[in-house]
Amino acid sequence: MSRRIIPGTRPTRIELLKIRKRIVVAEKGHELLQEKLDAMVLEFFRLQEERERLRTAAETAFADAYRPLLRAEMTMGARDLEDALALTASIGEIAMERRTVMGTAVPAIPLPERLRTAEEPGYPLAAPGASLDEACRRCEEAVRAALVCAEAEGAMARLADQIVTVRRRTNALAYMLIPSLRDTAAYIEDYLEEMEREDLYRRKHTKSLRREETKA
Repeated sequence: MSRRIIPGTRPTRIELLKIRKRIVVAEKGHELLQEKLDAMVLEFFRLQEERERLRTAAETAFADAYRPLLRAEMTMGARDLEDALALTASIGEIAMERRTVMGTAVPAIPLPERLRTAEEPGYPLAAPGASLDEACRRCEEAVRAALVCAEAEGAMARLADQIVTVRRRTNALAYMLIPSLRDTAAYIEDYLEEMEREDLYRRKHTKSLRREETKA
């Protein structure tokens, strides 16, 4: 297997010391990144479980909202129901903020106590709407559940992107930088050992020549 030598490396002892320090730093960085990656993966799976729970809760909330809405339609008629819903107070603007999960900024939706901008529903109170009142309340709960689920979905997506980035950096250290540093250090060590052997041979050869000259 061929060595991966860092281009431009000078085979000197000073360069060898620098490479060894870089190896220590790179190995420590790889260890920290691997710990961070492991923690992020665990957090991702925790969020995944939470997302599944929230999705089930949202689906249940929408199903619960559909039944009274259907009863209201049967009581009022489709046209009167549409007219009443057209007058229903709208949900206020939903603010978007950020929070941090494992050092990663993820979307956060701070939900107010009431989503509607008005206390009254907006449609005429004289409307035969016991079921309509319940449907409006249930729909607001369903929207709240959907927003909470959307927050978890956003956190998962952002964390998944960050996991890919951290894994790419971890693999780059493990399979590219650290092996190339080790190969470069080994290359310098072999070069210096070869230079020492050649120097030792020259010194022995020089001593041998001097002894022969002395005898002569």
